[in-house]
Amino acid sequence: MSFTWLEHTSDIRLKLESSSFEELFTDALRAMNELLGPEPARSEPGKTLKREISIEASDITSLLVDFLNAVLLETSIHKTLFSEVVSMKITNETISAILNGTPCRSLTRDIKAVTYHEADVKMNQAGKLETILVFDL
Repeated sequence: MSFTWLEHTSDIRLKLESSSFEELFTDALRAMNELLGPEPARSEPGKTLKREISIEASDITSLLVDFLNAVLLETSIHKTLFSEVVSMKITNETISAILNGTPCRSLTRDIKAVTYHEADVKMNQAGKLETILVFDL
């Protein structure tokens, strides 16, 4: 499990390398949440919000990007950071995940979207899944 931030002129690029689809999606979610830089809400300690995210896509790359954008939308709507993966089932074309989130007072960074630019999940020479994600700020 690893991820590395890469330089980009106006957006933020992320390189992911993981051993499984589940690890790839979980690492991407963790990295996106780190990028958002949440400030926890003080008025509701211990409160959690549960969300189920189910997505279908034509391939694993689209599935990853669509999943992150769905979580980003939930974060924006509910002012909640969804960082705990309760369960996750992934195939090449579907994901069903249950996430727990905690309310946040504010976010350090506003992410407009996770883009398809440079995204291409594939197996590298070390036998790990890798891709680059670009976050549109």
